[in-house]
Amino acid sequence: MLQKIKDNDILTVKPEGALDTLTSPEFTAGMEGELDGIKTLILDFEKVPYISSAGVRAILLLQQTMDNQGSMKLVHVNEDIMELFDTIGFFNVVTVDND
Repeated sequence: MLQKIKDNDILTVKPEGALDTLTSPEFTAGMEGELDGIKTLILDFEKVPYISSAGVRAILLLQQTMDNQGSMKLVHVNEDIMELFDTIGFFNVVTVDND
């Protein structure tokens, strides 16, 4: 479910599938210990079709960690998820770079 690519202090994580109540605990567990020494975290959502509130919470926890040690951004976020993020004001907390 998680592909991780580490390049020095940059970690790119590519989850696959929905990030919801069933999968977000697995996502969170898969990230434990991975952020040590990481200055930039990139979450590539190319293969994430859906995110629930549980998934949003998992991302917020990662953002809190990265606020203390570097930066985080999401890339390749689909329109439906972008609309959800806009509705809940998520862009005030998390950087999304779809360019």
